[in-house]
Amino acid sequence: MNSTLMLEFNRIYNCDVLEGLSHLADSSVDCIITSPPYNKAGFNGRKTKCPKTNWQLTIDYGGDMDVDCMPESEYEDWQIRVLNECFRVLKDDGSMFYNHKVRIKDNQISHPLEWIARSAFRCRQIITWDRCRLGPNISPIRYIPESELIFWLAKGKENPRFKRSPNCQFKGDVWRIPPQVNTEHPAPFPEAIPDNILDCMPEGIVVLDPFMGSGTVAVSAVKHHDYYIGFELFPEYITMADDRLREVPGWTVKWGKGFGTDVTVTDIPVVSGEIGSM
Repeated sequence: MNSTLMLEFNRIYNCDVLEGLSHLADSSVDCIITSPPYNKAGFNGRKTKCPKTNWQLTIDYGGDMDVDCMPESEYEDWQIRVLNECFRVLKDDGSMFYNHKVRIKDNQISHPLEWIARSAFRCRQIITWDRCRLGPNISPIRYIPESELIFWLAKGKENPRFKRSPNCQFKGDVWRIPPQVNTEHPAPFPEAIPDNILDCMPEGIVVLDPFMGSGTVAVSAVKHHDYYIGFELFPEYITMADDRLREVPGWTVKWGKGFGTDVTVTDIPVVSGEIGSM
């Protein structure tokens, strides 16, 4: 592990996911909630948009279509490396919630369990995210995909720190949450997903999103009086996260280990800038 820098809580770092994870200590995070790029272009073998439909064969992240276009074998190996680094930084009684989907090519599905099973994690439960709407794939050759999956991953045989709350919105393993639309981020993560997870966790935990995007997990963490830390490749999405965090009404949180100062959310620095420069 690269130990040249001690990362601070309540910051989003502008860096590559594996670089950021390398700076986190072993067993330093209580909960990980994330949704990586799906490699739609790499999986389908092309970077294009269908002009006659809304169906996109790729996702344009920050103007860079290459983020969503890796050879599939390289993508899966990359995801295994990310998962194994998440395993390292997660506490023994922690949980990781990993959002992905079943993709289809040439009449063959590719299921995320194929690479999750090659990581160090155990898959504790699979939650279905019912997106409450038909997807844009209008081809009549199959039933229209309208769900994604959230994989609850754990480190060992012992139960992680979790108690289903009577106040959480969804108590079963099917969560009916409409996706966000018409947003500046191309693949937004509904706030109700991390909310439903953190409702069942104790207050004051450290929540990590290694693919932070526009800050949904950070916003949910602040609402639940938790610490957050995140990594994001594109500065414009960190700016979006900053703007969203400043709109969270008057919560007071503890800054971080060793700081001991009460600050309101508007005082929490959400900064862009490369890790190496901090």
